[in-house]
Amino acid sequence: MSDLGLWTVVGGADKGGIIVRAERELGSSAVARLSTGAVVKGLECHEGRMFYELVQGQGPAKGWVTMSLKGKELLVKGVEESTSEGSTSGSESPNTEDMDVKGEKITADEKEALRLYETKFGEAQEGAHVHTGYNRKSFPWAMPQKVAKETSEELIKATQAFKEKRQRKTRYWDVDSDGEEVTLCSRCFMAIGETAYGDTADGKSTCVHPECMAQVMIEEMQQQEAAFLKEENEKKLKNREEYQIGWVPSTVPCSASLAQRFGLAASGLTSLVWDEVSRSVRVAATLEPSAAVNLEYLALALKVRRQERREPLFSLDPVDPQNMEKTMQTKRYEPEWLAGTSVGDIMFQADYFLKELALGEYTMPVVGMLSVFDWSEALSLHHQPWAGREWFVVKRAEVHMAEDKTLIPFVKMGVEAREQVLTADGLRDTAITSASHPLRRFADAFTRNFDLIAERKSVIFHLRELAKASVMAKFLVDSGAQLDDLWHTVAEEIVSNTAPEPHSEIPQLWNMRGLSRIRLENGKIVDMETGTVSNLHAIYGGVEFGLDRFELAQRHALRPGVPGMAMQQAGLQGMQLGPSGRPMFMPQRFQLTQRGEMPQGVDLDLDKFNLAELESFSKLPACSGAEGSLEARTLLGKAFLKGLNEGYRSMKSEDKELLKDMFNAAMADRTEEGDQFIPPTPNLSYIAKLRNLVNEEKALLKKRKLSFCDRNFAPGNAGLDFPRSWTSGFTVERGFSPAVMQKLKSSLVQLQVDATFQQALLEEVLPTAAPEFHKATEDGVVFRIYRLGSLEVRTTQEPGQAEDLGVVFSTRAVTWNLSEPNVRSVRDEEKIVRGRIYIEAIDAESAKRLDQLWSSKRLDYCHYYVVLETEDQNVILTEKFPDGSTMMAVNPEGVEDRNSLAKLMATVEDCKDMDVTVGKVKLVQINHHCKAAEGASPSLRKRFAKAVFCMLRRQARKTKGLDRRPYTSRKQMTDAKGK
Repeated sequence: MSDLGLWTVVGGADKGGIIVRAERELGSSAVARLSTGAVVKGLECHEGRMFYELVQGQGPAKGWVTMSLKGKELLVKGVEESTSEGSTSGSESPNTEDMDVKGEKITADEKEALRLYETKFGEAQEGAHVHTGYNRKSFPWAMPQKVAKETSEELIKATQAFKEKRQRKTRYWDVDSDGEEVTLCSRCFMAIGETAYGDTADGKSTCVHPECMAQVMIEEMQQQEAAFLKEENEKKLKNREEYQIGWVPSTVPCSASLAQRFGLAASGLTSLVWDEVSRSVRVAATLEPSAAVNLEYLALALKVRRQERREPLFSLDPVDPQNMEKTMQTKRYEPEWLAGTSVGDIMFQADYFLKELALGEYTMPVVGMLSVFDWSEALSLHHQPWAGREWFVVKRAEVHMAEDKTLIPFVKMGVEAREQVLTADGLRDTAITSASHPLRRFADAFTRNFDLIAERKSVIFHLRELAKASVMAKFLVDSGAQLDDLWHTVAEEIVSNTAPEPHSEIPQLWNMRGLSRIRLENGKIVDMETGTVSNLHAIYGGVEFGLDRFELAQRHALRPGVPGMAMQQAGLQGMQLGPSGRPMFMPQRFQLTQRGEMPQGVDLDLDKFNLAELESFSKLPACSGAEGSLEARTLLGKAFLKGLNEGYRSMKSEDKELLKDMFNAAMADRTEEGDQFIPPTPNLSYIAKLRNLVNEEKALLKKRKLSFCDRNFAPGNAGLDFPRSWTSGFTVERGFSPAVMQKLKSSLVQLQVDATFQQALLEEVLPTAAPEFHKATEDGVVFRIYRLGSLEVRTTQEPGQAEDLGVVFSTRAVTWNLSEPNVRSVRDEEKIVRGRIYIEAIDAESAKRLDQLWSSKRLDYCHYYVVLETEDQNVILTEKFPDGSTMMAVNPEGVEDRNSLAKLMATVEDCKDMDVTVGKVKLVQINHHCKAAEGASPSLRKRFAKAVFCMLRRQARKTKGLDRRPYTSRKQMTDAKGK
């Protein structure tokens, strides 16, 4: 659970506030109302709903609330100030335009600084060629959907029928046309056959079909998993609070107080300016984000570099390596005095965050990105044991110099992965040869999106800032810069004033997902496999800056004994999934003795990183200011966040949209850094890269919308374009052939909807219906599917916008190919050896007509047919149609596909001695064939099917015998499974 910042309730003013519910689901009980104007702290966001903690105002202390309804915001980010609507933008009075998100006044200097930032946003500073976007023709699916000129008549009638549909009283029995009571399935309300399972509905014991029972079991497993995960999440939240796990953006160290000690009165960003004559540096103010250096990070990095001849190191080690499942983990810092400092905290929190992402603990910070856990499932590798490690690395390190000698550290970071094999000496790295390995996939995706993730996630951003400070420290030490003793004094004071770390040991991180497969065969549950993934997936990792690969100073040779910068940090740990234990991460400590084996100074393979020539960077414009300058007087981050919430004045519309998407509240937490917020570097190369990544997200969103609106979309198996959590681990295997799946898809017919009817559907009909599918993606876009009788309505809703109609389908009756191939003929004297009677739902058109009749019964919505097998292995299908005609098809092509979708009522095996021949069946069929204008009622069609089926019974029995057979309880089914 993360800190989503402060929010203000702006909805529900006419009703006393907005509704608060006890649970995340919309159907959970309402607790009370949260008053309009109340200020809350967001703790968790899920599919357009937020779990909050009350900060100010009236209402429940905690609960779940809806963030927007019908396109209207119920909560807005930040603390709203009550102001007059008549205030003008040009007024200098302290109205909302002159306030930041905390209600503090925005100064004229900050407005000017923001204007300057806007003017250079996307400006090319280095003169390098960059790609400014992507070719939309490369994404053919990203095409706008057309709105029809008129709405189809079928849609209008179906919608009206849904609004006027009478409510039936729930009843789990019915009386057929013969006056006999028939037990109904409590799920599908069709007649129960000779095989059924016990269930409970509305507090009553009921019966269900095996096919329906499988679905009931799946739903119960999902509910049990949800309850289990909720309990586990509560344990994790308790651990996080108790052991102070989780980065808090508001704890970013401020440089203002340290800058003042170095002789600079500055409230904003600070940088270092190089003096070539004295070979020293001075602290200066800056409005250039790329030049900004956190002085506390730098002071501590200098202390480590000078004393330890390397960079900071952190690892998590098992307290008891012999009991990996239950042992605690101990934090180890090198040097030890880093414990409790800002540098030690950012290393630990970044490491832990990487583990959590890999395990799927958090919503991914990039749209479409999958965790290691997700990739293992998607690639069906969750049953294969493997081990590996992932860690942060610095892939590129440079120090640029601007016109005014301002030093600008530059780092390019990523995540690398290695597979590991178990040897007599422990786990050893091996190269990952497969590009599809889950570790490789995750590492590559994280590396490719590193800058976008850093801009969204505060903990990753400040890990990068620490890397920049470490690069600067290495440059200053290796270049022999004359540093003021105050740097050493400041670092010593920070360490001496740091309180002892309260928790040197923390619990493991774990995750678990349930998997279940239920197989149906011949109308019975024949196989049930339930459990969790049981193989060990071990992941190790950390942070390795490795700065000794980069020559950062102008010198002819390095002094001997200066080791490479290797900031290593314990990372993703062993993940175990199985009934015997919880999935977990247990890291392997990086042995410091290995450092002696690493190359000293410049690695022979890294000549390309030689930065002895600095003139290529001399074109960078001046970017620092002295005391009293605009740079020193300005909090650029505060002004930037105000512009992000209220809009920028002189920025291009596409740039505004970029920043809005980049700092999407569903994925970003950096806006909680407040005055310490550092805006994105505005130069063209960096912004172009971010724009490309965001455009890929937007293209994927368009692709998702089109995939969602396609008839091939399967709610339980959405595919890799959607979050992996949308794909259920609980499945029912019914043996559907590809032909059956194609039939089901073809039964959905898209209906045309014009703009007027579309609006009426969204505003009048859908608010009264509960969606049967309701999921949200990483960026907060909600996808819904509604069932309105025979209609299937699919909608999407982006954050802060109204619900948008995607597509409307009409469910048509599945048509089957009952043609008789010219393979062989059937003889009248052939004996029937096996018979089965099936029941299926009637077509949508017939159901609509029955809906209008008060006399219609549940049984009227069902259709019966019989499948027979002869001694010569011929298959015969016979049934009576609504027009009164009967049909007997021999060896029809689509009979097995049709059977797989129907419910098996009863079976007669080995009935050859009943002496029922094909000729006798033909005679019954001919006798019941009676086409009539008024057609044949459902009861007449049922009588025909039962007349044929009862010929195979050994003893003439009443028809209700088909419906009255002992059923199997779930307990009996479980006991039988155990035997």
